[in-house]
Amino acid sequence: MMESTPSAAVAIVHAEAPEASVLMMRRAVRVGDPWSGHWAFPGGRREAADADLLDTALRELSEECGIRLGREQMTERLGDDWAGRAVGHFVMVAPFVFRIPEQIPVTLDVGEAAEAVWMPMTVLLDLSRHLVRAIPGVAGERQFPAFDLGGTPVWGFTYRVLCQWAGVPVAEEGLMVRESADNKESQG
Repeated sequence: MMESTPSAAVAIVHAEAPEASVLMMRRAVRVGDPWSGHWAFPGGRREAADADLLDTALRELSEECGIRLGREQMTERLGDDWAGRAVGHFVMVAPFVFRIPEQIPVTLDVGEAAEAVWMPMTVLLDLSRHLVRAIPGVAGERQFPAFDLGGTPVWGFTYRVLCQWAGVPVAEEGLMVRESADNKESQG
C-alpha cells in the first residue's frame, strides 16, 4: 500500500559562495538498497525521536554529511513527492531547502555515502547536459530524464525535485534530447 503522507525527508542545501551550488551525495553501494550508488540529497526516513520531518532532514544531513544546520536556516519546504517509483519502492518524501552563505566542508559517513560534491548550479542549468536515457541498474527498457554528474546520472526523484526547484524544464515538456547511438558516437 502506498503512503499518502511523507515518511521521509531530504535536505537541499544551496550555498551562495564561492559559486551558487547544491550539496549532492552519492549513496554508498549496498546490497538490497534500491538507491545504491545513486546521486541523492542527504535524507532518509523519519525516526521516532524526530519531532517532525524538518528534524528528520536536519538529522540525516548531520549523520550523512557531518553538516549541522539549524531549523531557522530552512528557507522553503517544497511539495511532497514520491521517490522510488522506478525501482518499486514507493516513499513519500518532504524536501526542505536550506540557503547558506558559503559551502561547508563535508565529513561523510562512508556507510551511507560514497562521495559528496557541491554541484555548481551551472551544471543543472545547462540544458545541453540533460538527456532521456537508460539508467544503469534499473531493469527494463525504460528511459528517464537525467544529467551526468561525475560519471553517474542524476535522475528520478532527485532530478525532478532539482528541476522543479530551479525552474528547469523536464523531459515531459519536450525540451530534452533523447540519447541515441548517433549522439554517443559524436561525443566519443
